[in-house]
Amino acid sequence: MPIFEEKAGGLAKLDQTTLGAEQLWERRDLQAYLRLHLHEIDGTKDLLVIAEEFADWADSKRRIDLLAVDRKGNLVVIELKRGSTGEHMELQAVRYAAMVSTLTLDQAAQAYARFRSTIGDPIAVEAAREQIVEHIDDDQAEEEFGRDVRIVLVSEDFSLEVTSAIMWLSAKGVDITAIRLAVHKLEDRILLDFLQVIPFKGAEDYQVRVRNKEQSEQEIRRNKVAWNGEWYVAYGGRPWDEARRYGFVSAGGQSPTGRIYSRGLFRLPIGARIWVHAPGTGYLGVAEVAGPPVAYAEFKVNADGVSRLFADATQHHERWHHDNPDATEYFVAVRWIDNVAVEADAFNETGLFGNQNIVVQPQDPKWLHTIDRLKQRFPSWESGA
Repeated sequence: MPIFEEKAGGLAKLDQTTLGAEQLWERRDLQAYLRLHLHEIDGTKDLLVIAEEFADWADSKRRIDLLAVDRKGNLVVIELKRGSTGEHMELQAVRYAAMVSTLTLDQAAQAYARFRSTIGDPIAVEAAREQIVEHIDDDQAEEEFGRDVRIVLVSEDFSLEVTSAIMWLSAKGVDITAIRLAVHKLEDRILLDFLQVIPFKGAEDYQVRVRNKEQSEQEIRRNKVAWNGEWYVAYGGRPWDEARRYGFVSAGGQSPTGRIYSRGLFRLPIGARIWVHAPGTGYLGVAEVAGPPVAYAEFKVNADGVSRLFADATQHHERWHHDNPDATEYFVAVRWIDNVAVEADAFNETGLFGNQNIVVQPQDPKWLHTIDRLKQRFPSWESGA
């Protein structure tokens, strides 16, 4: 990103250069600059550096440029690269993260004490341990230490391959930050610009939410169980006493993508067993599907022994526009096998399966537990089904 200097009523573009061209080196210069100024750079402001050139393992040729601890107690591997691609640094950092993942608080304190000695500010190991604990914002700081390992990469640029790898690692749950370093010249002065590029500054919370959602969905997919043949149906909108009296479940409403609310009803085969749930309230009962979906205007019910249009049998009218096939309410006739008399008696407890979709073939492990509990609550569940 170019930098301009306001000059003589206009803008003068600063010359862009490189660390190599300016004889600035990773270990001698950049590493020292970062160590002293992490608290001023986005993406590293909450870090306490506890080691430089860390290599507490058998292969001492492999050294972490900077090792730090964040406010949550996570270890942070910081890798630096001079050059225009950042080639292989993400793979190297992942290797280092794995290697330090077993580091204990006592080992970290020893490393921190050694580091303080090398920079001319020695402290005892016990004092180093106390400083690390004080840095962690948690009442159980000692227990929280080393829960996870973060990665911070600093490079003059990142190639497409490296960027793709970083984004993939981030999507898979690795907490990784990429900071691009730009070097500029202003006359005889060298200016360094540190820009956080992954996660994009200002969108961290959003990207974390997306990553957490993806992780949750991946976990659900990994833990899927075989569908047991029983359907989940979400019911709401119409009074429960109507559905119970006339024997139906229904759904409808306008949406930008069309018949999104009612179309699930068309998946229900006649004779299927459904468990009906009012989201936010609880399970209302179990029923058998008795017919295909029917639009509001044509749906008939048995009212006092007489077959009548539902629209004529109830005081509650269509909640959506029946002249719009994508918005109209559809009804599925059911035969109630067992249910609650009033909605307030709906069965609900912690751990039961719930879903906002109208019709679901659950493959969540919670569904099996839910079915067991429902069959205890509605003991007539298989009567005549």
